[in-house]
Amino acid sequence: MLEIIVKLLISYLLGSLMGGLVLGKVLGGTDLRTVGSESAGATNALRTHGKGFAAGVFAIDILKGFAAVTVVAGFVWPGGSTELISPLALSAACGVAAVLGHLYPVFFGFRGGKGVATLLGTMLGLSPLILGLSLVAWVIILLTSGYVGLASIGAGVAAALVAIFWSPGSLTSPISLFCLLMAALVIYTHRANIQRLREGSEYKFDVWGRFRK
Repeated sequence: MLEIIVKLLISYLLGSLMGGLVLGKVLGGTDLRTVGSESAGATNALRTHGKGFAAGVFAIDILKGFAAVTVVAGFVWPGGSTELISPLALSAACGVAAVLGHLYPVFFGFRGGKGVATLLGTMLGLSPLILGLSLVAWVIILLTSGYVGLASIGAGVAAALVAIFWSPGSLTSPISLFCLLMAALVIYTHRANIQRLREGSEYKFDVWGRFRK
């Protein structure tokens, strides 16, 4: 039991290392939560600080999610690993903790980003196949609609559907439960985007990498 608690705590703390806010402090930049859409994620970083800064934010946020489900969850515990839950379930739980750390980072006043990049990192470690298919959905929705937020929501829903119908154990498998929870979180964290879509004021992304309303 102690192993589970420690690994979940480390995953949460790892998730709390917000790429946008860490780089902002290191480079002396603006707090992303005070500009643009007021999100600390890569999309707002691109919109307000350019491609280089956004790439750094994206890389950090992906890597911490990947590390949580692979390095942290897979760390060999002294005396042998727990048998209370399966290794896959523990990896999924560490992924949830990392995403929650990104959403509510203890190091930054519990005000984080929307968790999409960190979620990508966790899915890369848990199921590259589901990640690949959800990215296809993301690209299709982005190219047809121009809305990054809508594409993220669609990709989250697509990942949950793929996991339910393709993964072993169907609805009750660790991967399915993880994807369902993450899809719900993505929808919740993009509630402001949904409201702006309804109002017709959401930022739109064009093929040249520019944002407009």
